[in-house]
Amino acid sequence: MSRLSEVFEVGGLTVAALSDGAPDRPLGGFFHGVDPADWTAALGITDAETPVPFNFGTFLIRGDGRTTLIDTGMGVPAREMGIPGGGELLLRLAELGVARDEVDTIVQTHLHPDHCAWNTDGDADGAITFPNATVYVARAELEHWNGSDLDGDDRAGVARRKTGPYGDAGRLEPTDGEFAVTDSLTMIPTPGHTPGHCSVLLASGGEHLVILGDAAHHPVHLEHHDWIPGVDLDPAESTRSRGKIAALAVEKDALVTGGQFPILTLGRVRAVEGGYRWEGA
Repeated sequence: MSRLSEVFEVGGLTVAALSDGAPDRPLGGFFHGVDPADWTAALGITDAETPVPFNFGTFLIRGDGRTTLIDTGMGVPAREMGIPGGGELLLRLAELGVARDEVDTIVQTHLHPDHCAWNTDGDADGAITFPNATVYVARAELEHWNGSDLDGDDRAGVARRKTGPYGDAGRLEPTDGEFAVTDSLTMIPTPGHTPGHCSVLLASGGEHLVILGDAAHHPVHLEHHDWIPGVDLDPAESTRSRGKIAALAVEKDALVTGGQFPILTLGRVRAVEGGYRWEGA
C-alpha cells in the first residue's frame, strides 16, 4: 500500500501530503484517445488493466500564519468501499496533532466528491467538520455546480451539500482569476477538468511548489498535455491548462505534486525541445 502521509518543507512552509484513500487501480480511463501501447509504456506496465498506485490526496499547509487544507478528500464513501486508508483524513490530521478547529482555511481545487467530502462530517449528519475554516473556491466552480441544469445530478448534490453550510455560516469565499489566499498561497485557474478548476502555487523563501489538483492525474500528463482524462469536461481547455501550469512550473523552477499522485511524488517540469519532461525529485 502507498504511504498515507509525508511531511516536507517548502521554504518556511511545512507541507503535509495526506491520503484519504490509497487504492491500486487501472488508469485506462485517464488516457482517452491514446494507443494503450503508448501510455502503458509511459507508466512502466504492459497491460492496460494493470492496477497502479493511486491516491485521493489532500495537503496541509502551515507556516504562514494559517492552517490550510488543500481539498478535503473522499470521506466516508472511501471507507465504505474498503479503500486502504479510505476516509481517514481526520485521523491523519490527528496524527500531526492538528484538531478540527485549528483548520482555518480550506482551498478547493474543485468540487468533485473526492475533493470536498470532509468539508462536512459524513458521520454527523452533514455538520461542518472544520468550524473555524473559510472555504475558498472559484466562482465559476460554484456557479457550475449550483446551476439549475444540474438539479438532480449526484455530483452537483455533493458539491452543494459540502459548500452550502459554509455559505450559510458566512464562511464561503468565491474567487475570480488568480487569487492570493495568503502571501504564500495563490490559486491559479486551470479549467477544463471542471469549469472552475484551480491549481495552487506556494511560494516561500525563494522556493515554490505547484499542487495540481486534477489538472494532471499522473506525472506523465505533464509531458503529454493532450492525453485526455475521460473525466475532463472540456478536453481542449484541460489541454491548455496543462500547458499553462507546466510553463509556470518551469518558470518558477517549482516542485510539482498532485492529489492523485501516490505519496510522496515530487518532481520538476523541464522544458525540452518540442515540449516538457517530468523529472522526479
